[in-house]
Amino acid sequence: MIRRFIILFFAVATAAGAQTPLRCPEGHPATGDLGIESLLCVAGSCSVNLRTERGYAHEFSTEPRIRGVQPGGPSSGKLRNGDILISIDGVLITTLEGGRRLANLTPGKPVTLGVRRGGKETDVAVVPGLGCNMPRLAVLGGSPATTPAIQRDDRSFYPLLRNLRAAPAPVDFGMEINCGSCGWRFSPEGELVFETLEPPVVVSVEPGGSAEEAGLRPGDILLKVDGQPLRLPAGGERLGRLQPGDTVTLQVGRGGSLRSVEIVPRKPQSRRQPF
Repeated sequence: MIRRFIILFFAVATAAGAQTPLRCPEGHPATGDLGIESLLCVAGSCSVNLRTERGYAHEFSTEPRIRGVQPGGPSSGKLRNGDILISIDGVLITTLEGGRRLANLTPGKPVTLGVRRGGKETDVAVVPGLGCNMPRLAVLGGSPATTPAIQRDDRSFYPLLRNLRAAPAPVDFGMEINCGSCGWRFSPEGELVFETLEPPVVVSVEPGGSAEEAGLRPGDILLKVDGQPLRLPAGGERLGRLQPGDTVTLQVGRGGSLRSVEIVPRKPQSRRQPF
């Protein structure tokens, strides 16, 4: 009887002390995490959490800005909102290798991040903790003059990625969107397309811009353009054919209901503009 009690006590104590394994969304594996909650890609084409033969990868045609740092996380007190990521361990963030490194961190292994803060460049050492490393991504459009070319240092490194080149936004909708992994790109045939892996969500609308005039609001989910789903090639190609002044119909999800709005995008200005 005493032996049975000891065995039962040991089993209960072991179960109580066991930690629940960390489970990440979308089947993403637990990995090193810097505690960066959100990134902003301005005037370029960016993607995060791309699944490749070599694991996950981020891809940035322009240096991303930090928009959110987890309180008490590995980067708390080290990185700040507004910091612009330049490099990781000396590798430019706009190269495929730089994006790969940022997406594949090792818990407990320090990394050195090059950041631009207040016009000055500095190095910040951060020790990744265990987490999901799935930062949100917001994308802002821009004009050709403000869109740097992506640096393809080794395109063969990611054979599963489609051969898409970063492209400037052809029109200005006057809104900021959050779509996880999206952007304006040139197809291999040289045609301009908008590509997204998930329906874009409106984050903000520019006062007096096309989105505000059309009645769009933060939180609206952009589902279709002229009847074509934005997540499918036909929707992205339709957006790519737009010219300033064209009228386009967007199907929008808001509060569990669907509605259609007409929006007339404008010509991108020399300054950086929202999508």
